[in-house]
Amino acid sequence: MLHELREDDSAMGYWIVKCSECGVERKLLVAFPLNKEFKKLYHYCPNCGRNTFHEILRYVEE
Repeated sequence: MLHELREDDSAMGYWIVKCSECGVERKLLVAFPLNKEFKKLYHYCPNCGRNTFHEILRYVEE
């Protein structure tokens, strides 16, 4: 399940991250090369309602 951005969000690219707890994939708008520095990211998951580890899956350029 991938949560989409709102229509007014216009990003050139984004990261797809996956919550290690619930498995929900989300778009993360960050202009930093996450995969070069990190394997996982500790980030808030709205589905879990708390901070959890997220696997960095890939970068998508639009």
